[in-house]
Amino acid sequence: MNCREFLERHSEYRDGLISAPRERRRFERHLAQCAGCRRYDATVTDGVSALRDVAHIEPSPEFRPRLDARLRREQLRLAPPPMRTPAGLATALWIAAALALLLVEGTRPAHRPVASALPPVPFPKPVAQPSTPFVTFQDPRASVVTGNPNPYGTALVQPASARTPASGR
Repeated sequence: MNCREFLERHSEYRDGLISAPRERRRFERHLAQCAGCRRYDATVTDGVSALRDVAHIEPSPEFRPRLDARLRREQLRLAPPPMRTPAGLATALWIAAALALLLVEGTRPAHRPVASALPPVPFPKPVAQPSTPFVTFQDPRASVVTGNPNPYGTALVQPASARTPASGR
């Protein structure tokens, strides 16, 4: 155990809150080896016993006003300085600009473009081929699409009576 750990946990040791025998031995071993921590422990022990011997401590009448004045001075000393730095001013301006934009955008109605409706297009009737029972639908947009001559699919309709055992289906 080092002195820092001893001082951090000294109150627990003095109050008997450390119940593990191994930990208590570590404290006792450190007290036996370190003169500085022994002096600290003796000073705390003397202070605790002196406070136990006193029946009642009565502060002087001027104690409370002095304490209040001291607390006010400390609060003023520790109060954060006002934002006078360029970075603080820039941050305040950014926040003000963001709030202004939010206010302006929040009051303006949202502009939503309206798409024009497409004209109605008659869908052609299916053309039946006289030979094989094959039905195809011609898409009115077929001239726009290049590549596949039958875009958007072709439907093959074959009635169950037309299936022959020779075709394997």
